[in-house]
Amino acid sequence: MASLLVAAAASAAAGFIVWGADRRRSRYGIFLLPGLALAAGLLLWIALQLAGAGSDPDLHWLVWALPPAAAAVTAVTGALVTGPAREARDTAELERLLRL
Repeated sequence: MASLLVAAAASAAAGFIVWGADRRRSRYGIFLLPGLALAAGLLLWIALQLAGAGSDPDLHWLVWALPPAAAAVTAVTGALVTGPAREARDTAELERLLRL
């Protein structure tokens, strides 16, 4: 149970760190990247538990280390995909409104 709490907290923290470092963070909400990171981290934690890594003494460290790493990668990917697309849509909508 402790590994679940650590994985959840570290995954959410990784998402907030990536959100804070993103210069386009004003284009989307504060909980988008932490939510994506938390979902990825917890899904990986569940997959590792089902694979038996949580009960194997040699692989137990994977349950602690991989979910935050996967969360950070997911948050960075989400920022790289969502930010420019949202910025382009917002700019197009602003130009459309200013032409009226």
